[in-house]
Amino acid sequence: MNDAEELLRAALLKVPAGLAEHVIRVLEEARRLAEIHGVDRHAVTIAALAHDLLRAHSDERLLTIAEEQGYELDPADRLAPILLHGPLAVPILQERYGIMDGDVLGAVAFHTTANEGMTPLQKVLFIADKIEPQKRERAAEVQRVAELAETDLDAAMLAYLDYHVRVALKSGWPLHSHTVAARNELLATHESGTHRRAAEAAEDSGQRTGDSGQYL
Repeated sequence: MNDAEELLRAALLKVPAGLAEHVIRVLEEARRLAEIHGVDRHAVTIAALAHDLLRAHSDERLLTIAEEQGYELDPADRLAPILLHGPLAVPILQERYGIMDGDVLGAVAFHTTANEGMTPLQKVLFIADKIEPQKRERAAEVQRVAELAETDLDAAMLAYLDYHVRVALKSGWPLHSHTVAARNELLATHESGTHRRAAEAAEDSGQRTGDSGQYL
């Protein structure tokens, strides 16, 4: 166990028991997904242990920290300051825990909202946070995300974000610009893949029938 992991585990002893238990469930799920998808185990361990470092803070405290850090707020952050607990943890993880890995810090920053350009590590943490066993029991849609995550992180991400958007619209929650950007990127990737597979299937069909396509 390195110093950062030891310090993060010690920090878990100071948060509410329910939150600490959630972090451990996320850690176990993230490690499992990391093994499936070839993501570094040590990096995912640090990211999972760190992801909710500020989760127990009140809205008022998070807004104060944002002001102290000079963090630029998204309109959604003002409406739901809990969205800040990931990104605001980043400078603290650097200064107090010596964590400088940009991939790990990005995973912590975006584990709630997601964002465009996420790496496999960041996707693993995002998904693990959403499908840990206790959350999985709450909705069939989350169970479906868990099933997709076994083979395709992008498909799992898109399925979860689609579900989140539906719930947000029904509940009157704000949508963070990072969430919208992440979903748009995944939609574009999915669309591109769908078109490519359709083109490949058409080409394959043409080859089987001997159609050269000269009359199209």
